[in-house]
Amino acid sequence: MHNIAKRGLRLSALSLITSASILGLVACGGGSSGGSKSSASSEASSSSSSVATTSSSSSSSSSVDNEGLTLLRADGAKWAKASGKAVNLKGTNLGNWLVQEFWMMGQGGNGVVDQCTLENKLTERFGYAEKERLIKLFRDSWMTERDWDQLQAFGFNVVRLPILWSVIEDEKNPKTLRADAWHYLDWSIAEAKKRGIYVILDLHGALGGQTPNDHTGCSGQNKYWTNTEYQDRTKWLWEQIATKYKDEPVVAAYDPLNEPWGSSAEDMATRVTELYNTIRKIDDKHIVILPSHYGNIEVYGNPAAKGMTNVAFELHPYPGLFGDRPNDTHYDIHRDWLRCGASGTGGVCDWNTKITALKTPFLMGEFQPWQSAGLELGGKLGRVTYDTYASYGWASTSWAYKLVSAAGGSGKGTWGMVTNAVNTNNDSGVGLVAKASTWDCANWNSTFADACAKKATTIKVGGTGSKTYYFVIKSGANAGANPDVVFDKISIVNDTTKAEIIKNGNFGANTDWTTLSISGSENLDFNYNVAGKTPVGSEGPVLRITRPAGVTGEINGGIYQAITLEGGQSYTFNGTFKDNGSVNTWAEMYLIDQAPVAGKDVVDMTGKVDFATASVADIEKLFKSFATQGYDVHSGLAKYLPSTPTTIYTLPKRPTGLTLVQGTGSVALNWTANTESDLTGYKVYRGLTPSSGTLLADGVKTNTYTDSTAVDGTTYYYTVSATDAEDESYRSDEAANKINYTALPAKVEAELYTSMSGIQLEDCSDAGGGKNVGYFDPDDYIEFKVSVATAGNFAIDYRLATANGSTGGFEVQIDGVKVDAMTVPVTGGWQSWKTYTGATFAMTAGNHTLRFKSIGKEWNMNYFDVKAI
Repeated sequence: MHNIAKRGLRLSALSLITSASILGLVACGGGSSGGSKSSASSEASSSSSSVATTSSSSSSSSSVDNEGLTLLRADGAKWAKASGKAVNLKGTNLGNWLVQEFWMMGQGGNGVVDQCTLENKLTERFGYAEKERLIKLFRDSWMTERDWDQLQAFGFNVVRLPILWSVIEDEKNPKTLRADAWHYLDWSIAEAKKRGIYVILDLHGALGGQTPNDHTGCSGQNKYWTNTEYQDRTKWLWEQIATKYKDEPVVAAYDPLNEPWGSSAEDMATRVTELYNTIRKIDDKHIVILPSHYGNIEVYGNPAAKGMTNVAFELHPYPGLFGDRPNDTHYDIHRDWLRCGASGTGGVCDWNTKITALKTPFLMGEFQPWQSAGLELGGKLGRVTYDTYASYGWASTSWAYKLVSAAGGSGKGTWGMVTNAVNTNNDSGVGLVAKASTWDCANWNSTFADACAKKATTIKVGGTGSKTYYFVIKSGANAGANPDVVFDKISIVNDTTKAEIIKNGNFGANTDWTTLSISGSENLDFNYNVAGKTPVGSEGPVLRITRPAGVTGEINGGIYQAITLEGGQSYTFNGTFKDNGSVNTWAEMYLIDQAPVAGKDVVDMTGKVDFATASVADIEKLFKSFATQGYDVHSGLAKYLPSTPTTIYTLPKRPTGLTLVQGTGSVALNWTANTESDLTGYKVYRGLTPSSGTLLADGVKTNTYTDSTAVDGTTYYYTVSATDAEDESYRSDEAANKINYTALPAKVEAELYTSMSGIQLEDCSDAGGGKNVGYFDPDDYIEFKVSVATAGNFAIDYRLATANGSTGGFEVQIDGVKVDAMTVPVTGGWQSWKTYTGATFAMTAGNHTLRFKSIGKEWNMNYFDVKAI
């Protein structure tokens, strides 16, 4: 893994829901402790749930097993011990230990952003030998025996161990083992064995990098695919690992190449197959894992048919993260993934069908259901995710065990199961002073004091005399994402004199503000004032930051102004900001003492070590602190994972038979009553467009409801769900009180459907911008009410995109009769659009229902153009 900004997997409609690659209705084109126990481990465990002794339930962790840790093997689709007994492997990843990811350790800045830049900077400043000593100090401190105890307390029986190639190979002497090559792996295996835990050896960062992302140790490289020397040395590396551990029963499997997404799926399959063959020449006992390519495992074919033995497939699903489904709750997103959506065929059901047919074990190698879900719900989501995967016989290792930060604390749930205790001495109000992001709280609308990622506090200025600071407003978005963030009422007031320090904080013009461009370019509108798009409490015009048309890639920047603050005084910082449906977007405000520089990011160094300037003593202090800092264990996970079952997602049945009667100033709804004994009632949703419904009524006790707020002449789309004390069913089919028919021939934007099942809308980069429909699974559909004035023959031009292709594609139905079918070839990406013309078919005059029914999966539609022939 994973800089949080990385693009997640795109699997299928409800499988990643994405993380493709993983809605406003103008369509596209339309309007050594690593070997010794920390002496401070006992007093450092500040949470009462840390390293707790608990009894494990068999459905949450390894059950009592007299067979012990034996070599594992693939037995059909199950992970099996030597006796043939199936084993449920449940655990986590030991991220940021042997491959550093700076977002996981709360560090990074001034050009030191990953392990490669860290090692290069330390070598440049202190020499190679000192660099080696400092890196060893970090590794000896990040994982200690207390961490292995905590892993056991969670009830885990497997860990996935991410490794950087240079942990084993001497970087100065190719194809030569380091003197300490096996130190950390041997220590991990020994500590795991004491606790009945298996270890998956994961080459997380190959020489040269197999992806551009920083989670392979070195960002921006991706040279593995084109450098034959790097490929050859990677094969050599696996020869050494296989020779060393071929008889080691604690090693559950070899994961030869983590997330190999820097080239095509075909390149991935070729290189992974080479590594499989390399391992098999030495070791035929251990399972070898075959990674997916953004969800594509089809590229391997059937492993058995190709002579591959003892293999397992791997997936990294991150439902709801990286920008998909920004308007949905954690509950809804994971319900759809784990309970297969309203159709019952999406999500994990789709993958179970596929894996069962291939008769191959499966590893959910990375996933993260609890981030920002709250501690109680997050704990339940973690438990039900592990249990659901186990119910299919899949192994599972979440990302990741530990994450630390300058502020510390679990908050609403961090990526780590364990984080450092809250730092009560890190709230001066200088540095990063307020922040929200779509990862923390999509569609926020709040004052700075209530910001979800960093709340504004009183600004305290140390020392004496006047000091110049720079107040920065910064927003941006990842490649492919369209930010829409607004700000207003920016204020910094001296608590003593009551003087306002910020000039033109209410906007209306760009006066007193200087533009800051860091990467890409942005639209800055200082006089934006659209009803419903301005933040809470705003008055008049606001500042709006968006992506300009035609600008691709990451964008980052904003505005700033110089201000003067007085030492020894405090200031009240206020403001308000709003996100208007963005994805993969952040909004941050900083107070810094150096003028911003174009092209250089503004980062908060509070609580961080600047590796470009810090002394050896300061670096040592930071690295040693990881071994002794107090822990804040995610209380929900500590409660639910080891021993407390959860009944979440035991869903009521989806209501059926929804009908309505239009009255004067009202719409009367009726549906078939549910029969569950624990039913608590129903919820009624209403929207102005298909699939846009928001909650209209809760706690409805009967199977009828009258909407007395309906405005005559307005089209409403209604759905109903059933509830019990903990869960909510899928919503019923949609019913509308008035149907507008689209006259054909015409060009129709795909998101203007009148009904649908299973699909989602997403931002579209085709000409015209807007939205497209996507995330299709088999049997999902979009439907349109259309009319034809004169009978005749017609044909449709389809505007389509897909990264993986869809051999099943879709079929076109008129009033339930198939009139056309279309396979969807690979177009080059999820937003690489091509037009395909279908077959000629006849339509009679009058009203019709036009349906696009998905036969395959993973295709997008922007619009379709029905033409008379």
